[in-house]
Amino acid sequence: MQRRLVAVAAVLAACAAAVPGAEARTDNRSKPVYFIHGFANGSDSNCNMWTDMTGKFRDWGHSGTFYKMKYYHNDSNCNADLDHHGSHSTHYGNGHTGGSHTEDTDIRHLGYHLAWHIYDHHSRGGGYVDVVAHSMGGLITRYAIAQVQRGHSAFPPSIRVEDAVTLGTPHGGARFADACAINCNTQVQQMKMGSSFLVWLQDNAWNPQGYGGTDWTTMGSDDDNAVAADRAAATDSDRDPVNKYMGSCHKTWYTTKNDIEHSDFLHDMQTTTTAEAYVRHCSGGFTFYTGSYWPVRRSDLAVTYGSQ
Repeated sequence: MQRRLVAVAAVLAACAAAVPGAEARTDNRSKPVYFIHGFANGSDSNCNMWTDMTGKFRDWGHSGTFYKMKYYHNDSNCNADLDHHGSHSTHYGNGHTGGSHTEDTDIRHLGYHLAWHIYDHHSRGGGYVDVVAHSMGGLITRYAIAQVQRGHSAFPPSIRVEDAVTLGTPHGGARFADACAINCNTQVQQMKMGSSFLVWLQDNAWNPQGYGGTDWTTMGSDDDNAVAADRAAATDSDRDPVNKYMGSCHKTWYTTKNDIEHSDFLHDMQTTTTAEAYVRHCSGGFTFYTGSYWPVRRSDLAVTYGSQ
C-alpha cells in the first residue's frame, strides 16, 4: 500500500508539471504520431486497421507524419517498421524469422526497437512525438519509455514522447492470455496476469516519463472481449481512486451501454459526446458521464491537450 500511495503522488506531480529544464507542452496537432498495433494471435497484422482513426485525425487537423508501425514479419500496409533500428541480437533478441519478428519475440525486444526508432527519427534531433497504441502495443510503448528513463545501456540516451494513449492494453493482463494453459507463445505468456513481465512494469514503469514529460491516457471497456476494463484502464475493479496496474494520469472506463469491443477502440469515431463512461483526470475519483467522448475522438484530444 505504501508503494502505491507513493506512486500516486508521483503521478500527480508528473501531471502538474513538465520535467524541470525541458520545453513546455505544445498542445497542438502538428507532432508526428506513432500507431502501434497489438498481438497478431496467429496471423500478422494489416495496418489498414488504422485507416478510420488516421482519417479522422487528419479531418481534425493533425498535420504531422503518421507512422503505422510494422514489427511482425508479415505485417502489411504499414509505412514504417522497427527492424532496422537497433540490433536483432540485443536485449532479449529471440523469436525472429526473415529478419523480423514473430509471436515468440519478447515484448521487451520490441520495446527496445521502438525506442531506437523514435530516437533515430525524432528524439536525436530534439523532436517530440505522440503515440497511440492498441492492445499489446501499449506494453511495447510503456516498456520502451521506461527503460530509456531508467538509463538502460542498450537503449538510446533519450526519448521524447509527449503523449501516449493506450486502447484496450492489458496493463493488468489479457483474458485470452490467462485462458492459455499449454503451448502458449512468448507474448501470450508475458500478457498473463501476474507474469514476471507485467509485475516488472508495475514495479519499474508505473508512470514512465520521456524527456519533457509524458502524459499517459489509458482506456478500457466493459465489452472488451480480450482485456477486462479495469486491466486496460489501469485502475481497481471498483474504480477506487488509488491506481492499480499503472499510474496513468488520464483514465477512461467505457460501460456496456457503448458496446465497445476490443477492435472498436480504433473505429468508434462519433464526434457527439454520447458515450457513457467513467473518467478520471490525474487526481481524485472517477466521474460518471452519460455524455463522454467516443474512443477515436478521445484519443485525438488526449494526444493534443495535456488536460484531456
